[in-house]
Formats: sequence, C-alpha cells, structure tokens
Amino acid sequence: MSNDTISATFDASAYAAGELLLRVATSLPPLYYLIASILVVVVFLYNFLECHLLSDIFHGFFGDPVELTFNPNSDIYHGVASKCRSLHGRYLVTPWLASPHLQTVFLNFFGRPPSFKYNRQIYRTRDGGTIALDWLLFSDVAGGSSQVPTGISKEDSAPLMVMVPGLTSDSASPYVKHMVYKMAKNGWNVVVGNHRGLGGMSITSDCFYNAGWTEDTRELINYLHKEYPNAPMYAVGTSIGANILVKYLGEEGENTPLAGAAAVCSPWDLVVCDRFIHRKLAQRLYGRALTIGLQGYAELHQHVLSRLANWEGIIKSRSVRDFDNHATRIVAKYETVDTYYRRCSSVSYVANVSVPLLCISAIDDPVCTSEAIPWDECRANKKIVLATTTHGGHLGFFQGLTAKRLWWVGAVYEFLSVLHNSPFMHCQKKVEAVGLHSSLESAIDHSPYVNITEDGMLAPATKNILTENTVSPTIKEITESEITSE
Repeated sequence: MSNDTISATFDASAYAAGELLLRVATSLPPLYYLIASILVVVVFLYNFLECHLLSDIFHGFFGDPVELTFNPNSDIYHGVASKCRSLHGRYLVTPWLASPHLQTVFLNFFGRPPSFKYNRQIYRTRDGGTIALDWLLFSDVAGGSSQVPTGISKEDSAPLMVMVPGLTSDSASPYVKHMVYKMAKNGWNVVVGNHRGLGGMSITSDCFYNAGWTEDTRELINYLHKEYPNAPMYAVGTSIGANILVKYLGEEGENTPLAGAAAVCSPWDLVVCDRFIHRKLAQRLYGRALTIGLQGYAELHQHVLSRLANWEGIIKSRSVRDFDNHATRIVAKYETVDTYYRRCSSVSYVANVSVPLLCISAIDDPVCTSEAIPWDECRANKKIVLATTTHGGHLGFFQGLTAKRLWWVGAVYEFLSVLHNSPFMHCQKKVEAVGLHSSLESAIDHSPYVNITEDGMLAPATKNILTENTVSPTIKEITESEITSE
C-alpha cells in the first residue's frame, strides 16, 4: 500500500471520528453543558480564592496548630507566652470564610464589630499637626452608670492600651473596634491614635504620615505617660501600624514607657511586600484598590499635597509604587522609592526591640507576604514571641460559625493580660522630655495615606477643632456625624 493510500485512509478515519464526536456533542442535553460550565467556574474560583474548605473537611475541622518562634532562653516565652492557651492551641477558620481573600474582604466590608460610642479628644502636635484620639474606657462599657465619663484621673492605675491602626484604617474600622471593645470590657482603658488626615480630621501642617512615620506614635506615648504616670501602658499595632510600632520600639530600645506591645500582620519588609503585591492577579487587584484609595485621599487633601508633590503623577498613578514615587518619596525627601521602603521597614529594627512583644502573622496573608517575616531576627531577640498561623488572611482570623470573633484579638488580650500580671513588664530606663525624635531619622517621613469609611467612601473632615499648644487631657464626646459607631 502506497503512502498516499495510507494518508488518505487516515484522513478518512479522522474525519469519521470527528463527525462522530460532533454528533455525540450535539446530542447531549444543554443542562450537561451548564453543569460542566458551573464546575469549571467553581474550580477556577476555588483555586483563585485559595480556598481550603476541602482540606478543613478532610482534617475534620480540627484546625491547624499555632506555630511559635522564640529564643529558647526567653523569659517572655517561659513566663508569659507559655501560659497563654490561645497561643498553644489550634486555629480553625470560620467554614464559610475558608479563604484568605474571603476573610480579608469580609473584614473590611462587614466585620461584625461590637456597638459602642467613642469619646474624642483632639490633640495638637508640636509641629502643628492634628490627631484625633478616640477613647473607650472600662467605665464606658461596664454598665450601671448613667453619667457620660469625661476622662480618667492622673492617679488611675488601670492598664492603658494605645492602638496604632493600619494603612486605611481609623477607630471606626471593624477590626479596631473588636480589639478596643475586648480590652475595655475586661477592665482596660483604650485610646486609638488615628493617623494624620484620618478619622475625619483635616491636614493642618505640611507633615503627612507614612509606613515608617514614628514621630506621632512617640509623641502620643510620651504625652499619655506624662498625663497618666500610674497607668501601665501597652501598645497594639496592626498592618502598617504594626510596622510603625515595631520601628518605634527599635528606635527607642530601653527608652520607652511601654510595658509591652503586640504587632499584628506587619508587612515587616516593604521592599519584599512591594514585589509581592505585583506578582499575581489577586495581589495586583489589592494594589490597584489601594492606589485608587490613595488618589482619592490625595484629592481630599489636594490643597496641601499639590504644593508638596508631583500632582500630575499622582493622578496618573497605576500602582502603590507609582503613587509613592510621585508623592511619598518627594514629600519625605527620599532619592528613590526603594530607599523609602528600606529606610521605613521595621525588619531593620527588630534586633533593638527591648520590650515584651507578641507578633502575629498568617502564612496566607494576601497583602503582607510571609516571605517578609524576620524569623531569625525574632528568634534571636529574647523579648519577642512570633506566632504564625497557616490561615487567617490579612487581619481576619475569623472563628466560630457566626464569624463574630477574631482569633488574634483574643490572643493579644491574653498575652497582654498575662504580661500585666507578671514580673516581666518592661520598665523605662530613661525618661526624656516630650519632643520630636531625631537620633535615627534625618529626613521626616511625611507621606499621606488613605482614610476610608466603613462604606468604602473617602471621608472629608467633619470638624477641625484644635486645642491650644498645651493639650488639655479632657476627653470630648463625639457625635454620630463625627465618627461611625455601629
């Protein structure tokens, strides 16, 4: 048989097989194609959202153990963390939020925060900036009092917690309210230090804040220590706020009045996180959303920022890095964006942290990658205990079928409570006058960040009430129009 005959026979067979397949395909009911399409979409979304529900089911909804990294000779571990049940247990994600993206999105748009009302104090910084301090006292949530509290006395010895929110967060953010209410309900007084331009406040100086801006945190902590010297003071930072807090602790070393601290979902290394957020489609979506928010914030404070930065570049920015190049870098006087990221990354300051510090991160954090976690540095520092979970998302860590609790909130409360009742609290070795810190920073970090309300909209300032240069410790009650309180 010739080659041409064989080829013709093969082509005829292939045509017949193709025709047969076409007939079979056209004979199938449309419902089958619909089911197949749905399955393809479900499989795609399951993988795209990094869901782990099937894995949780396979393991009997037992959860994953919390991994602890610490120095074997650490008194903070043996005397404090070892007594915390939450740090030695397992974390099980709310089943219908079994995805880091679902947890992160649900937290920001819903979050199910407790309902309460803050009392607001307006603080004027030494350089003319304005910060909204939102207070929730133990007496506010204890019940049994018909009078609205006006503050705490200088002699009050109840523990005081200072909260440093994240990049786009203020005191109204759901996760902040979860943490604040948990502490106040258990006998603590809490104050949220909103970043400049956030919490509904105007920018009143040429100073903006950024991922490494520690001056406001430093001034606020020193002010509170001076006003309430008998109250042991602790701090909790989240996301960018965690980076700021750890950097502050590293800059101060022994010279901080804080007795202890916690850093939750810190980015640690801004260079690594910048590379990570451009890597995958999901991360690029987060980056794009943040960029749009930054541009909206810039428009909100255009009267100041347009004078200090490249306004045309800000409007045309397509990524956070673009925005930092046209705004943050210029305002903060850094040569390049990477220079800014490296100088402001808290990873460089971990070794000098001298107060008991609990650090919490999720391995599947879709914003602050686990690749940036300084495992060895945390292990080398006897003051630090690092707790990592397999799942949790970015500041999510929802647990229970109703998703009304955040695991990290309970873990932070337990750690600080055990620390407060132990002999391992940090005592300040040296007290300096309240003022701007200049020993480690030559150029002030001024960059702006986003103020996003719970409905996702940018909120302009509703009031611009300033105190005198000497700030009164009086706490002013805010109204519903000044801050959302669900």
